[in-house]
Amino acid sequence: MKKTIIIGAGISGLSAAYFLKKPYTILEQKPYAGGLCASFYENGFTFDCSGHFIHIKDEKIKKLVAKLTGGIDEISRNASIYLHDKFIPYPFQANLYYLDEKTKKECVDGILKRKNIEASTSMPFADWSEAMFGKGITKYFMKPYNQKLWSFDLKKMTAEWSGAFVPKPDAQSIVKSAYSKNKVSYGYNSVFYYPKQKGCQALIDGLAEKVKINLNEKTSKIDIKNKIVKTQNGQYKYDNIISTQPLPELIKQISNVPANVKKAVSKLLCTQTRCVNIGVKSSKGIPVVLKNRHWVYLPENKFPFYRIGMYSNVSRGTAPKNSYSFYVEFSSADGKYKSSENVIKDLIKAGFIRKDDEIAGVNIIDMPYAYVIFDKNRFESLETIKSFLNKNGIFSIGRYGAWEYSFIEKNIKDAKATAERINNLQ
Repeated sequence: MKKTIIIGAGISGLSAAYFLKKPYTILEQKPYAGGLCASFYENGFTFDCSGHFIHIKDEKIKKLVAKLTGGIDEISRNASIYLHDKFIPYPFQANLYYLDEKTKKECVDGILKRKNIEASTSMPFADWSEAMFGKGITKYFMKPYNQKLWSFDLKKMTAEWSGAFVPKPDAQSIVKSAYSKNKVSYGYNSVFYYPKQKGCQALIDGLAEKVKINLNEKTSKIDIKNKIVKTQNGQYKYDNIISTQPLPELIKQISNVPANVKKAVSKLLCTQTRCVNIGVKSSKGIPVVLKNRHWVYLPENKFPFYRIGMYSNVSRGTAPKNSYSFYVEFSSADGKYKSSENVIKDLIKAGFIRKDDEIAGVNIIDMPYAYVIFDKNRFESLETIKSFLNKNGIFSIGRYGAWEYSFIEKNIKDAKATAERINNLQ
């Protein structure tokens, strides 16, 4: 029987193993499974690697996730943009009603005075946003928020990533939203799901119970000629590899990589992100301004972070009694986060934490691979890399393995498709 080596025990690697019907070995470099879907437990708080809320449209995947986690809650999104000391319901472009009159007028004028240019996602994101939403919406939200999120020149990044991730109401609906409250739930995440217990780790644990994992096994070299994967503990023969590690890390491990593939990898870009998890004790509960909100986007530069989320508003079980909890996200082009140590001061200043509340836990997670940057080089580079890998029986999947902007449901479905492809190989 042909054997598959799976590199990485995150959501994609575990899902691939779950669906494989042929022998496999999972190699995970860390002492625990989960990757960026792992959860951490401190002083009664459950922290994820930022907001790992689960977005599912496929009923079969929903049933599988519910079964593996021991139960999920269905939650109707309550997300906001915090701008000019006001909360505007998400998405910004469909809720202009809540803006001050000056900002509202700029946004409405912008949509009405758009240039007659067809908006193509191959355009630079900054230009695409103006073509789609006009200058006002771009000025107040799309440009400043995405600049903070991506830490990259929005003129050099295309809008190809936007897909389902940026709601696109038509011009008439946008203008209408300035004069009456919007009642339409836009976006792929208008309803989302979260495990009833243990955070996102519940899904990892459910999968891990069904498969066998070799922990503390970091891949060091892949010999594609002799089909051997080497780790610090030994070596493994293989017929196929499913790799879920970041694509650049995979290529570094392969011997005798062609020059054109190395060049293609050098053109792949991504952001780096720091997630600061904070647990707060307070007999008064979460401040009223954040009550029931699930996450908040912060486009203004007075905040160094671009988004905060409230774990305890999503699931009460993520914080002890008389406590509440946050995740706070920063982006960086070079892995430096000078302002992150002041995050608690910034949250207090904004009124998101009371001055007399007690900080009961802080957990910092750095993600050197966070958001994949879509630029003019990405597609061609991926074609070159994937062609080389597939010729050598290597399938690179997952958010960083496929080098894409994805989510848990897609990771599971892509892992299933890859497993079925291998199942069907002679």
